[in-house]
Amino acid sequence: MSPVKMAAKNEFRILGRREGNEEPIRFTYRGVEFHPDCFHVVAGLNAVDTREYTERTFRALKEAGQVCARMGAYKPRTSPYSFQGYGKQCLPYVFELAGKHGIRVISMEVTRDEHLDEIRAALRATGEATGVMLQIGTRNTQNFELLKAVGSQRDFPILIKRGFGITLHESLLAAEYVAAAGNRDIVFCLRGMKTHLGDPHRNLVDFAHIPVVKRLTRMPVCIDPSHSVGLRGADPDGLPDIFHAAAQGIVSGANLVLTDIHPEPRKALVDGAQALSLEELPAFLEDCAIAREAYLKRRSRLTAGQRQETQMNADEPQMNAEKA
Repeated sequence: MSPVKMAAKNEFRILGRREGNEEPIRFTYRGVEFHPDCFHVVAGLNAVDTREYTERTFRALKEAGQVCARMGAYKPRTSPYSFQGYGKQCLPYVFELAGKHGIRVISMEVTRDEHLDEIRAALRATGEATGVMLQIGTRNTQNFELLKAVGSQRDFPILIKRGFGITLHESLLAAEYVAAAGNRDIVFCLRGMKTHLGDPHRNLVDFAHIPVVKRLTRMPVCIDPSHSVGLRGADPDGLPDIFHAAAQGIVSGANLVLTDIHPEPRKALVDGAQALSLEELPAFLEDCAIAREAYLKRRSRLTAGQRQETQMNADEPQMNAEKA
């Protein structure tokens, strides 16, 4: 089968970057700015387990100067017998403790539209103590009714993950589904591709697509090194694989870094093998800052004229179909 081209840029009618439509997607939520030049680390519990662990996590984030977190209340799982989250039961204490520790934005996955009502109710009950960025997980990237449901509301911004078994083109069109329903406050997240070619990592890291997403669209781009790597391996010098994967994405221009941390990773109810400990958080944040500085230095070397010339000369990205 011959190589096939990515869809024409004008297929992304709302989010696409093209002549006359180059203004970046920018929005401010709960006092936090999101745009293609921002940088935030969004660390937290993959799955909320206990009030104690939740508070310890928020306290560690506050001490590290962070205002964003991830918290999983609703957990779609491959096996029906795996822990699937505490759902609305945990929302009141998650939001209460977030407000107590100055966490302004929580990235939280939803799997059906009823979850939006549950989140709204819990936020009201806690006096709007924090804010929520609705997260569309990789399994729901082509759940079109859910995409339209989250897109039709304007209370919350949306983080949409790339589907682990579909093309980048199809995943970007999922984000376009959300925008077409009315909400343009969208962050696109790369989280690795499902294939054994990435072994021993959980997925094949796809962070080389950061510049592609930024070239084709105007969205801020997030990376999820925890789900991409999926383990706590380290190189001979002691730097964990998750640190390396995060640095690869940040030095390529990632705007958000979605990362699993846990007070006691071995006791985590979901994906403890990929969670950093709270003691590792400061080193991780420092490593992210080093990579971000490197990206800014790389970018500053290009003058405005050089950037324009580079963009004009860039070939449209091509995606090679598998050969028979």
